[in-house]
Amino acid sequence: MRLFVKSPVRRYILISKAKEQSLKIVVPASTSNLGPGFDTLGLAVNRYLVINAEPASRFSIEVAGEGAAEIPVDETNLTLQAMRKILGSLPDMRLRIENGIPSCGGLGASGAAIAGGLLLANELSGRKLEADEIYNIAVGIEGHPDNVSAALFGGLVVNARGGNGSYSKIRIPVEGRLKMVAVLPDSRIETRAARKILPTSVSLGEAVSNVQHSSLLVAALASGNYDMIGPAMHDELHEKHRKKLIPHYDEFEKAAAASGALSFTISGAGSSCVAFCLGETRKVHEAFAALIGKLGLKWRSEILEPVNRGADVVSD
Repeated sequence: MRLFVKSPVRRYILISKAKEQSLKIVVPASTSNLGPGFDTLGLAVNRYLVINAEPASRFSIEVAGEGAAEIPVDETNLTLQAMRKILGSLPDMRLRIENGIPSCGGLGASGAAIAGGLLLANELSGRKLEADEIYNIAVGIEGHPDNVSAALFGGLVVNARGGNGSYSKIRIPVEGRLKMVAVLPDSRIETRAARKILPTSVSLGEAVSNVQHSSLLVAALASGNYDMIGPAMHDELHEKHRKKLIPHYDEFEKAAAASGALSFTISGAGSSCVAFCLGETRKVHEAFAALIGKLGLKWRSEILEPVNRGADVVSD
């Protein structure tokens, strides 16, 4: 019989079987879609979710960091749900989740939580699953592959669903000279709402445009021809609809262009947005900060970098 207790200090407790092993899981954030790569492209960036697991007399979860008050500490916690997919019952251990991923949405916090939970559970199970199996389980939990793939493997990941329902991917390293400047609002857009606003069908011309531009974008990133990112990041499927959910989107897009950014795009489903930059990173960051101040917003701007290392397991 399991006993569930939720304490005032946001701690979830489950009495179960002990496991004498201390582990640390470090998982990167990610930006996804990248304009035309809807539900296809994910890019890992240098903000991290850290999960510390250590032996204890019972199972518990504690959370800290970005958006800690909104991270569940019961059975709805994504890390816990992911662990159950592999382990079933949970071992006796203390789980401390330290979230360094901005909580406004669009930077893969849920994908990182899922990836971290699966890696932790796989380690505790004696590494019974291969990387591609973990990847497909992660996609099944998340519902789309872009963020979880970038979280697991790092770099740029191109994903596609096969006829049998399973997903395949290719990972492409991205050079460090490419930077991003993120606009981080003080409120989030739920992915479900951002999907609901999308049309159920598009014209042949719109579909062809996205095939062209997403192909050009992948080629630009794979070849290091980053100057082509601007022409490549044109989308017809989701951004013109979703940007209506993001206040001041057009103003930040204009500020990015005026400051020399290669492109400006919604990160994932929003509400975060990112400008891709080469040599004008600081200028773009300052332009965003100035616009935030001018508009009187409680938003922030941060410089991000791509990372080519995905989720990592560190034994204590």
